[in-house]
Amino acid sequence: MIRMQLPFTALSACLAAAGLVSACGGSDSPAATTTTVSGSVVKGPVVGSTVCAYEAASTGKGSQIKCATTGSAGAYTMDLAYTGDVVLEATGGTYTDEATNTAKTLTEPMQVVVSSRGGVTTGVVTPLTSAAYSVSKGLAGGVSSANFSTAATSVASQFQLSSVNLATTVPVVTGSTNSYGAILRAVSQFLANGNTQASLQAFATPAALQAGFASAYATINGTALTFTFNGTTTTVTGGTGTSTGTGTTAGTSGDSCGITVAGSGSVVASGFTVPFTLPATKICISGVPASSCTAGNAQLQSLAAGGATPAGNYTLSYTYSYAPGDCSGAVATVAFK
Repeated sequence: MIRMQLPFTALSACLAAAGLVSACGGSDSPAATTTTVSGSVVKGPVVGSTVCAYEAASTGKGSQIKCATTGSAGAYTMDLAYTGDVVLEATGGTYTDEATNTAKTLTEPMQVVVSSRGGVTTGVVTPLTSAAYSVSKGLAGGVSSANFSTAATSVASQFQLSSVNLATTVPVVTGSTNSYGAILRAVSQFLANGNTQASLQAFATPAALQAGFASAYATINGTALTFTFNGTTTTVTGGTGTSTGTGTTAGTSGDSCGITVAGSGSVVASGFTVPFTLPATKICISGVPASSCTAGNAQLQSLAAGGATPAGNYTLSYTYSYAPGDCSGAVATVAFK
């Protein structure tokens, strides 16, 4: 008997490799996992902002995946056919500033980091999530959803929002505000007082916030709140709120420095720029040696300016005079602890 041996064709190899489960010639790759990401861009609610998703990289953003645009309430949604950690960045758009009640354009990009692994996830984008994004860059391994979560917990705690998830909670900045919204209102006032959003979001020197953030919070929210940035607390009394930071020189409780602050510049109101003068205002800084009450102590100057400056969208040049150990007539007290 003659037995015929059939050639081992590509077809038979394909069937053997597939275990006769799938047909050859087609693709048996699994479908890409799709994640629905939704959230809001708030500073207050930003309308017409472009929210783009990027693959997360250790240094920040990688390749762009997809973009969406926020609607009238600052909300967005997008479906991502991508599996991994994602940086969401919001650019442009307009919002009503709570401090000045004027329409403004978002000029500083804001970010949040989420995990895209199927299902649904939320990515709320605010100046505070941007600060957490900046902090996450300095953690081991750089930007990831895990490192962002660690950074966001730290940032939230420093802003007295320890029970708030910065990336999933929508801030309410008008009407019956929530705690997150009250902090963002203070951010607006802090910026209106001459500070920059870029420096706040970089969060490289959070102790620098001590000079005016608590005063801004008290001004716009009508109540004082104690903040702890980088583990040390500075209390502001006299109706200007509470701030935090690191003192230049530790002193006894009886030491003090009376600093009289004055200034001149311009203020913007209703589209007009008019001259602006800050009358001489005395601020008492207690808990530091009188020997530190000198023109060379820039930290004390910054604290005094933060306590003396009113709300407003202005530019201002300051002048200072010093009274070691004399706080008579001071309108506010800044105490290092």
